[in-house]
Amino acid sequence: MPIITLISDLGNRDFYLASLKAKIFSQLSDVQVIDIHNHVDPFNIAQAAFVLQNVFNDFPKDTIHMIGVASGSVDELPHLGIRYRNQYILAPDNGFFSLIAEQQPDTLVELTQKLDTDQLTFPLRDLYAPAACHLARGGTLEVIGRRLETFERRTLMQPVLGQDYIRGTVVYVDSYGNAITNITREMMQTQSRGREFMIGFREADYGIESISKRYSDAGEGDRLALFNSAGYLEIALNQGHASNLLGLKTGEMIIIEFYDH
Repeated sequence: MPIITLISDLGNRDFYLASLKAKIFSQLSDVQVIDIHNHVDPFNIAQAAFVLQNVFNDFPKDTIHMIGVASGSVDELPHLGIRYRNQYILAPDNGFFSLIAEQQPDTLVELTQKLDTDQLTFPLRDLYAPAACHLARGGTLEVIGRRLETFERRTLMQPVLGQDYIRGTVVYVDSYGNAITNITREMMQTQSRGREFMIGFREADYGIESISKRYSDAGEGDRLALFNSAGYLEIALNQGHASNLLGLKTGEMIIIEFYDH
């Protein structure tokens, strides 16, 4: 059964998400629609990219990912159909794809299919949904789009690697209040060189001097650091809300300082 996934800032308090799914199922009933995340902060392209980047490789070949964040109107900017690592991405050309791309896409088109409505303000439903159903039936991007050579690019702040430190930021806070940073396991291994370290943040008295393997390694309510399943450093409280209690909001600085024994 074909898989279509959704990442959007639609939420579920309004009728928009239901309208989108109704559009998909009215065109193709034999399809599985998976909600990856429909509560992305409004217009937060970087957050949407982080979410897809962390689950993309878990999906099977030919999965179709629909991205509805900062997509504007149908005629406001180009909208892309992308074949990338044997999966499809339908997204606005607002820099989203550049934030997840580690290589050039296999196929890149601007979606050009004719709409069946005069409504231009809901591209996720009226442009992407028909395109996704076309792909789910085995159709190709070239039938619904015009070939492109380039796409809009934007950059994210990257961690700063010094001789004796790594300076990164919190890029995502999950529903448990865990603060996920842009510092990777590989960065930590490369910079530490077997040295001891201190992970510091806004609350100076709450530094962390070890990496845990599981949340239960710390006592209930105690702080800890671990590398999550995607390989990113995460600051957490065992059965607590690290973001609220430690002041770790998106954009907060995290510094790891290394020192010799």
